[in-house]
Amino acid sequence: MTKDTATFPQPDSWWPHRVSYGETDAMRIVYYGNYLHWFEQARSHFVRERGMGYAEIEARGVLLPVREAHCRYLASAAYEEEVLVRTGVGKWGRASLTFDYEVYNTSRDRQLMTRGYTQHACLSPQGKLVPVPDWLKTLCRQNPIL
Repeated sequence: MTKDTATFPQPDSWWPHRVSYGETDAMRIVYYGNYLHWFEQARSHFVRERGMGYAEIEARGVLLPVREAHCRYLASAAYEEEVLVRTGVGKWGRASLTFDYEVYNTSRDRQLMTRGYTQHACLSPQGKLVPVPDWLKTLCRQNPIL
């Protein structure tokens, strides 16, 4: 996970979201577990922006289960606030990849709220570790298709 926003992995993707009432606790603050769900949505957005969905990745015989997740909370978000989740691939392993995330609160002058990452194993449909295919590296390294 990168600590310096100036060196965030490139290419990156930005997923916009408005906090719903159901994502908040009794104090109307986003429940901490929802940030990991936002990471998942932003990761799917990152892949879709490059012209492929997770279903197609799986159809090509590659499964990407999360094997580690980390989330560092720096500030909170509240009901009705708008956030942006930034996503990029921060690290490549032989049979894994790690997505980095930053969450910004655009309702509060784009305040950095959260940093995190998810590490994904690269598995065959039979559940065996496989090397990250070149086509997946190429997909994630390209700029979004507009």
